[in-house]
Amino acid sequence: MGKILIVAEKPAAGADIAKVVGAGEKHNGYMEGERYVVTWAIGHLVGLKQPQEHDEKYRKWSLANLPVSFDLSDSLKVLPRTRHQYKVIKELIHRGDIEMLINAGDAGREGYLIQEWIYRMAGCRLPKKVLWASSLTKAGIQTAMDHLKENDLPEFQGILREAEARTEGDYILGFNYSPLLTLTRAYGQTLSYGRCQTTLLQLVYLRDKAIREFRSEPYWNVEVTYAKGFKGLLIGEDEKGMKFFRKDDATEALGKSGGTGTVVAYEMQEKKEKAPLLYNLAKLQQDMGRRYSFPPNKTLEIAQTLYEKYKILSYPRTDSRYLSMDVYDEISGHLKSCCFGSFAMAINKIDFSMLQADKSYFNDLKVTDHHALIPTINADMEAAYASLAEDEKRVFDAVVLSVIAIFYPAYEYDATKIIVEIGGNRFKSTGTTIRRLGYRQLFINTDEEKKSGLQILPELSEGDSLAVDSAALQDKKTEPPNKFNDETIVKVMEKYSIGTSATRADIIQKLQNPKRQFVIREKGQYSVTELGEEYIRIVPEELKAPELSQQFEENLKKINTGDLSKEEFLAGLIEDISNNIDRFTAVQIPDEKKIGYEAAKQRESREHLGTCPKCGAEVRSGQYGAYCVGKCGMSLGRVRGKTLTDEQVTALLNGRKVYVTGLKKREGDGTYSAYFIPDGIEEYSYKTTSGEQKKGWQFKFSVQFKPGKKR
Repeated sequence: MGKILIVAEKPAAGADIAKVVGAGEKHNGYMEGERYVVTWAIGHLVGLKQPQEHDEKYRKWSLANLPVSFDLSDSLKVLPRTRHQYKVIKELIHRGDIEMLINAGDAGREGYLIQEWIYRMAGCRLPKKVLWASSLTKAGIQTAMDHLKENDLPEFQGILREAEARTEGDYILGFNYSPLLTLTRAYGQTLSYGRCQTTLLQLVYLRDKAIREFRSEPYWNVEVTYAKGFKGLLIGEDEKGMKFFRKDDATEALGKSGGTGTVVAYEMQEKKEKAPLLYNLAKLQQDMGRRYSFPPNKTLEIAQTLYEKYKILSYPRTDSRYLSMDVYDEISGHLKSCCFGSFAMAINKIDFSMLQADKSYFNDLKVTDHHALIPTINADMEAAYASLAEDEKRVFDAVVLSVIAIFYPAYEYDATKIIVEIGGNRFKSTGTTIRRLGYRQLFINTDEEKKSGLQILPELSEGDSLAVDSAALQDKKTEPPNKFNDETIVKVMEKYSIGTSATRADIIQKLQNPKRQFVIREKGQYSVTELGEEYIRIVPEELKAPELSQQFEENLKKINTGDLSKEEFLAGLIEDISNNIDRFTAVQIPDEKKIGYEAAKQRESREHLGTCPKCGAEVRSGQYGAYCVGKCGMSLGRVRGKTLTDEQVTALLNGRKVYVTGLKKREGDGTYSAYFIPDGIEEYSYKTTSGEQKKGWQFKFSVQFKPGKKR
């Protein structure tokens, strides 16, 4: 009997699987047992070639070479940094005693693509099955091993088509629009275009622009206080508070707001509110951002740690907020694993013998690649929880309480609305009376429960008279929109389908890259930088509209279901690119309006040091010292181990002597100082890093020491 090869996505996951299947013999890059061989990728081992790897002509960007596109069959390559592990997997695939392969990559679009490209590059012809695990606990892995899926199922083929279309599509956009924007809209710098990053940057820019251009206006509301102790607000026909932008009008309305009013509407509704849907990653990132100012990448990192290291959380990169019916069969085990500490009292109130699969939470049709976030079934849960850092506990607590809440009764309350007519105007009062806390008892001390501010209203009937105790104007002013914060930036990315749960945090991080910072995060709020604003202004609307990502993702879903072919999708992108090349090049943009122009001019003015004494060309400051931009090759880098400053080089070029400190002695240790006096230039020889002998020109100096100083 041959052996079965299991390929995990990461070494840690491979080690967990190896323990379950009894592969305990360690080798270089894999584990082996009597029946199973377990190896792993290190994330992406195979990627797409750069254009210049197809043809050297693409190394230098040219409009004549656009648009660029390549067939996937000719585009895959083994990534150099992880080539060693790819070699291990390939050799195992072709080992004579391996009869079957199990794809144990991350259970999602990206994870499935990573694995399939490895198998394709390695020439795998083994029969394959898929291990689709929602947790890395022993029980979770064993359950997945007991329910291996066939690789040729339509769901997996759809995922693969979608994943390849997403990757190829974004590569095509980047390969074409990066050179197109650089060549038509940049001066002295290279631009990099990314679909998701650019559309998110546009949203942050537009929000900042709206805030910057906002002009606050004062306005007034009219509020009355009744003798019975509650308040009412003057409303318009839409039952919203009336805003008076002229104080005289507000004062006039105030004058009609005294005396006695008549109740014209009294409504009291009994309402029930069930516990919210369970967490997916996006909702968890939003809540952690609102409650604790966690940036999205921090929440993701913690969730990933709880999943991979501690094995107490289900697969975190999920977009679903529902559970499947097979999870319902074991949900009591998930909760009982958490029955310790502060969770115990809440869990012990649940009657597990009476649990029902509420379709509001358990719905197979609404579970995508993964179900919602839940704690795992783990016998060591209490010990693992005790070792968590405070922020890790905050994330885990939120998930556990959300699951407990769906088995608690609904929150029940009476919502009351009273409308009173006074002097021809109408005033509205709203309030609530809690009849049963239900699931909200779990969150009684959270900020969400502290901010209701609703008043308690008396029982009244239509036609009742109400005496007004006092009336007053409320001074208000219009407020600008808020900057995006750690909660709302994820929410807006969800709205416009920018990225996925697996990629959103990385997209935000890339915009904050210190080397090319387009967005800055300060006190949990996101703002566009000067560079980001300059960039987004030169990007045409077609490439930054938020609807671009929405349409892109909608097409990917159609590719998954087979309603759109990948070939049609990619051909459409190429057609759009061709049209945009014509549009973008039809209008010549002057240099002074291109991104980077001002910075380049400032840099050039700083770098100009003088005129070359050999050929008369300009001398500039470079990374390795001063150099002539002409063909003579004159340079002035280090002198006796000391790099001259720009000011010293300028002085020498103008024939003035300079005083230099920190010069290395020809023999022995130590340094000395001296005046250097320019005395023409001389030829010298040097070797390049490749060993080639070359000649150049350099300054010739006379050295003068201070009186009384010895060299």
